[in-house]
Parts: sequence; structure tokens; C-alpha cells
Amino acid sequence: MEATGCRLAMTGHSTLVIVSVYLPSPKRLLRRDLRALFALGDAVILFGDFNCKNIRWGYPSNNYNGIKLDELEDRLDFGMIAPSTSTCFPHVFTHRPSTLNFNSIETIHGLTSDHRPVILKMGPPDGGRPIPIRKITNWKRVSTALEKIYTPNLNSIPNDIASTDEIDFAIGALTNHVRTVFEESEREVPASSDRRKFPPDILELIRAKHAALRRASAYPTPEYRSRARALQREVKARVREFRNESWSDLMEEIKPSHKAFWAVTKRSKPRIYPIPHSKPDNSVAIDDAEVAECLADSIETQCSHASPPHDNVHISRIEEEVLQKTSLEPKNDLAPVSLSEVQTLVKSLNTRKAPGLDDISNKAIKCFSIPLLSLLVAIFNACIKKCYFPPAWKEAEAIGIHKPGKPRDLPASYRPISLLSGLGKLFEKILKTRLSDHLLGKGLIIDE
Repeated sequence: MEATGCRLAMTGHSTLVIVSVYLPSPKRLLRRDLRALFALGDAVILFGDFNCKNIRWGYPSNNYNGIKLDELEDRLDFGMIAPSTSTCFPHVFTHRPSTLNFNSIETIHGLTSDHRPVILKMGPPDGGRPIPIRKITNWKRVSTALEKIYTPNLNSIPNDIASTDEIDFAIGALTNHVRTVFEESEREVPASSDRRKFPPDILELIRAKHAALRRASAYPTPEYRSRARALQREVKARVREFRNESWSDLMEEIKPSHKAFWAVTKRSKPRIYPIPHSKPDNSVAIDDAEVAECLADSIETQCSHASPPHDNVHISRIEEEVLQKTSLEPKNDLAPVSLSEVQTLVKSLNTRKAPGLDDISNKAIKCFSIPLLSLLVAIFNACIKKCYFPPAWKEAEAIGIHKPGKPRDLPASYRPISLLSGLGKLFEKILKTRLSDHLLGKGLIIDE
């Protein structure tokens, strides 16, 4: 018996072993072979061509291997699944179709071979399988909804934001309000497919091909099968011709300023599949949590001192001085934030930047009404007055970007980037402007 397997480790599920099996027809099915394969894990799926013929799974007659496999089902405590339609249609017309492949429900009617490929589907049944969808945001509705200020989330914010707890509460209420508006302004639609973009003549060819495949599957005569193969070749050639023409037209009109320029560049790059990371003990991290821990440990190692600091006395003196400075009453000598300043910063935001953990994009911030911007001004002024940077704006979503030419299985081969909150970035710009003016006024930095 020939077998090739792989082990899948999935989040929230036990390890699954999938094995592709082929048993040549002259060879006998051995019990020890099945025992060895089922011993690979707690959940093992065998699929392929067993050449085990039995009337139980749709073959007209039995053979030795089919009878033995039927007996071993109870002894080795495993179950068999066979498709409802035949999977083998011999090229010799006098030979009858048969079912040779197992652990599948659906047969794919591809005519490149006398053996039909099959699909093993795991998860919800046909009625519960999720349909690919995408979300569409009604930005006009978002702008209209953000003009309303009398909502449960906003009404809970105190009129005078004085303490750090009130600052955190106001930020949380504002974030929840924006999220609620977006949830009410989004709708889910089926994900578009390339087929919808085909011209009518290609769609007609595809329908004719499907009809010919169904006819050849029901009545596998040489005439029907030849017609189905011819339509398959015709559809493939016509689709290739249409895509080449569309690509040529796009290349003639596209420029670096074109909206689709960067999307085309991204599609031209080869698709990269994620590779499991190697742990320090040479084991493989597959789950999302394990990969995240590997990246975090690698970053911590790179950002830590290889040896302990040399001058511990100097470090202690600096720490004491910093602690003394932070214990003093803060001086409110920075200029307050104005509404016009925030409006100017909001207008300059890049709408193509990714949002942080709060999921508030720059495009959403541009939809803020005057009352919401005034609330943001009050939060910024309270933060400056209290010398406080909110923890919610310090949290970031870290993403690893692969370094070109580095091995993909090593955590050190990834450069981390942090996706911060857009509201927090606004406050950073305001704070940077004031700190720079203050330091320049004191002559602590050089104006270059």
C-alpha cells in the first residue's frame, strides 16, 4: 500500500491526520497496513483509491480486498463514506462504472481521466456552509448618523472631563458609539466572482459545458464525452483570450496615479503561504497563539541587553530623578487644543492607513461631526492637563513583515510593525507640536 500523509494542527480542534492511499489492484489489503495508518493519531482520515470492490459502496460485484475491508471496519473500529455517484468511468464502453474512492460525498465531473476526482468536505453540511461575503459601508449613512449626539453612549460622558478615569471612560464611550454606527451602516453581500465579469458569449459557453458534463456523466458514451471535452477546451481558450485582452487594455491606460495601480502591482507578486515558525526547542509552532508567542519572544530577545548594564549606580540615580520629577504637580504650561487645529489635522489624514485595535479608520474620523470633534478636543485637553496618555491608545496590533531573503520559518526573519489607534495618532501629533515648541523655546533642541 502506498500512502502519503500530513498532520494538521488547528486552533480549537484536536490534531487531524489526513492520508492519501493507493492500493494497486494485484496487491492484497493487509490488516497491519491499516493499523499502522490509524495509529498515526486520534483522528485519522484515509482517502484515495483502495481498489476494494464491494456492493456496499456502489460496485456491481465484490472482490477479495472489498470483502476484507468490509470485515475490518468493525474489527478496527473505523467508518467508511462513499459518494452517491460513480467515480470511475472506464474508457472501454463495455466496462461498467464503479466507485473506487472513499471518504467523500461529492464527485467532480472532470473528463481528463477515466477516474473522477472527489472532494472530502469537513464542517457544516451543504445547508450550513458559509457563503463567501464582503461588507459594504454606506458612508453617507455613517456621516448622517455621526451627526447625532444624543445617544446612550455619548450621553454617559460627563460634561467636565477632569480625572484620568473619566478620560478613559470618554474614550471608551466614543469608540463604542462609532462602532455602533458602523455596524448599523454596513451590509453583507456575496463576494463577487470573476464569472460575473465575463461577457455573454463566455457565460453561454460555460452553461453549455455544464450541460454537456451532466449529460456525459449520466450517459458516458464516447460521443457525449468527446463533446464535453471539446467544450471544456473551448471555454478554457475563450476565458484565457478574454483575460489577456482585459489585461492589455488595462496596461495601456494605467498610470502610477491610477486607482488600480497598486492593486495590480500586488497581484503581480507571487502568492506567499504562511510557513510555521520554529520554536527554540526546534519544534514547530502552528497555532496562532504559538506563532504569536514565538514572534513576541523573538522581539523581546532582540530588544534586550545581551549583558547586564555596567554602571548600576548611574542607572539608579537616573531612575530616582525621573521618579522625583513625575511626583511633582504637573505644570499646565502647554497651549490648549483648539477645534480648528483638530479639523486641520483630520483633513490631512490618509484614508488608506489601516486602523488599530479600535477599528476606527481614518476615513471614519473624517466623517466626525463638529460635536464629536469638540468632544475629541475636550479629551485631548484633559489628557494634556493631567499629563496623561490613555492606555487604550498605547495598545497596538503587531504584524510581522517578512524580511526579503530571510528564512520564513524563523521568527527573527520578520520585522514587526504596530497598527495604532487613529485617534491616538491625532493626539500624538498634537503633543509633538507642543513639545517641540516648548523645547525650542527653552533652547534645548536646535531648530533645523
